[in-house]
Amino acid sequence: MRLVLLLVVATACGSDRGKLPDGGGAGSDDAPVAEDAPPGGDGPAADAPSPDAAVDAFVPDAFSGKQDIRIDCHNTCVLASVPASISVPAGTSFEVNWINVGDTECDVSKVDQFNNVPIILGLEPGTSYHDMVHQWCGSFTGTFRFRIYICTVPNDIPVNCGA
Repeated sequence: MRLVLLLVVATACGSDRGKLPDGGGAGSDDAPVAEDAPPGGDGPAADAPSPDAAVDAFVPDAFSGKQDIRIDCHNTCVLASVPASISVPAGTSFEVNWINVGDTECDVSKVDQFNNVPIILGLEPGTSYHDMVHQWCGSFTGTFRFRIYICTVPNDIPVNCGA
């Protein structure tokens, strides 16, 4: 509920942070809206004084279940994503709903110190993919990255599973 309130305040105040380069983003009517977006959780982003901080990082409730990640894949090969990073308390797990709000297809993989594992190949513009196969974090308490390949250029979304 707090996240929704913060997004309404951020939109009403005319903030441009957290918006994607084409004007879309967390508070935009142009961005695809996924169902069942998780509420904000207790943690640094939820307690931050700036409403924009809630857009930059995802900190879920213990039972949030699903995180929408909007990736703006453009032929400029530079990623803009909402959230820009993910940080969850130890023991928390979540699924990801990948939403491509850009104009270019892109690939998504999970990268850690040992592996680079593809998750999605060819996520087309204007489409989404709810990855119900992977429960991220859970008993894992380290860090990894979601790597988004746009024009074969890697762009990372860092994930901290033990915040």
